[in-house]
Amino acid sequence: MKFISFEEIGSTNEYVRRNLKLKEFEVVVAKKQTNDRVKRGNVWISNEGGALFSFWLHDRYELQEKIEIFSCYIVFEIIKEYIKESSKKNSEDEIENLKFKWPNDIYYKDEKISSVFCEKIRDKIIIGIRINVNNSMDKMENKAISLLKISRQEYSTEEIIEKIMRTFQQKIEHLSKEWEGILFSLNSNNFLKNKKIKIEKNGKYLEKEYRFSRVNRAGRLLIIGKGDKEETRCETSKFILI
Repeated sequence: MKFISFEEIGSTNEYVRRNLKLKEFEVVVAKKQTNDRVKRGNVWISNEGGALFSFWLHDRYELQEKIEIFSCYIVFEIIKEYIKESSKKNSEDEIENLKFKWPNDIYYKDEKISSVFCEKIRDKIIIGIRINVNNSMDKMENKAISLLKISRQEYSTEEIIEKIMRTFQQKIEHLSKEWEGILFSLNSNNFLKNKKIKIEKNGKYLEKEYRFSRVNRAGRLLIIGKGDKEETRCETSKFILI
């Protein structure tokens, strides 16, 4: 497994995008990022101590909507493993605090610990993973959390990245067979399950209330409108919890 490491870089995703001659699964890692603009114009605050890395793979698995969810599942499982190892008491309660938030985030209680960002360039998919590992998170109080804050111990970010990459490569080959199990795991640990929302359309939030139901086989989120009996597909990721 080859690592290309930087002390500081604008964005590991951007580096991979500009260097698609890198080999598949070659990992670009940074200690700090200065311009990590990701989905929907959001910025990932990249103070030192986080696992910040990107790589690409060929889109040969008919991934479409599945790739972010699959990537989140891998990150979810690895973070869960570390929390379980560090929690000598009430480990099950601690693990149950870890949740998947569709489409690309991992939360611990109500605070974000990780995000995954994917983009397709011709026949390649670039995957960027951000995990708060040893970050202090003082400036992001009540919004984000790190493994350090959860377990009160530091970890090797390189070890975490290696575990994620090994697991990713092993499981991507069997994605079709394991997809139902992946969905079951993430739906069982869905941060949004049964929560009420209002959907944004044309810059305004609709009056009708919805609640989240589940992620379907295509990787899309299903919701139920107030008074409705059947699920409908959520066509947007712009919504607010109410």
